[in-house]
Amino acid sequence: MIFLDSSAIIAYKNADDVNHKKAVEIFQELNEGKYGIGIISEFIFSEVTTVLALRKSIDAAKEVGNVLLNAKEIEIMKASDVFERAWEIFINQENTALSFVDASNLACMEQKRIKKIATFDKDFLNINSVEVVRN
Repeated sequence: MIFLDSSAIIAYKNADDVNHKKAVEIFQELNEGKYGIGIISEFIFSEVTTVLALRKSIDAAKEVGNVLLNAKEIEIMKASDVFERAWEIFINQENTALSFVDASNLACMEQKRIKKIATFDKDFLNINSVEVVRN
């Protein structure tokens, strides 16, 4: 399993993103089964669709949202399942500047025992318990 951060999903959809090519490689590997199933949370779904609606278009946001909802390779975790743990991670962080959504990523990963995360967010590089996949 691999956790998919919003930065990787957005970079995949946005050809103008500096990390687009790397994101395409990650998603090709995901489709080939290299990582098993991809995991996102409802928080990530919200962040991806909101950012794409603002940066690209509402149509791009709808398209990606529908792909995420229907993809057999992707599981969406309920935000309520990790909310309290995400808050604990967020308020107790010391050497990072994680957003609440980033803290929720860690809570999801912890709950599912996922070590790998596809992200271009540099804050995750400072977390020893995860392996950042950036290609």
